Amino acid sequence: MVRQKTKLLLEEFIGKLPESHSNLFMEIAQYAISKGYTPKRTKSKNFTLDYSKSKVKKTILRMVLNDDTIDENIPGIRLKFYASRTYSDIFKKGVQTVIEEFDGKYTGCYGCGRCKGELEGYTYVYEDGKKVFRCGSELIPIRHISKDNVEEIKALINNQDKFFMSRLEDN
Repeated sequence: MVRQKTKLLLEEFIGKLPESHSNLFMEIAQYAISKGYTPKRTKSKNFTLDYSKSKVKKTILRMVLNDDTIDENIPGIRLKFYASRTYSDIFKKGVQTVIEEFDGKYTGCYGCGRCKGELEGYTYVYEDGKKVFRCGSELIPIRHISKDNVEEIKALINNQDKFFMSRLEDN
């Protein structure tokens, strides 16, 4: 059962969204909550909800009322999904954009020590075969989502959650 505080916060956020986004954001939010991720309002000028699970101490999803990473003034989501090896073009484009927005400066492993064994992140492969690794500690902005992406977003959240939970079991 969703706590009253969570319900009110979610209703406030969804109520500020354009009608074109409210149902799909609600469906994604409810799915993340069903997996044990609780929305918390971040301390930023933009109305933003971070979804994290106290067990894993990681944010899996961020919903932003006005996504300033997009030229348009529209809502956006940022997602952690590196546990999935395959995903559609909209998610590949998100990884590519993050790699290229700083001219490839923030790629590779940062050596932070968070990964246990295999590197945890995204490998983007360009058409010429060049592979670039992007650390998975950051959320990836997914631009221009639609209802067509909701089921895949849920699957990505599910896979990432299973990965996080398996890491707890390994300890």
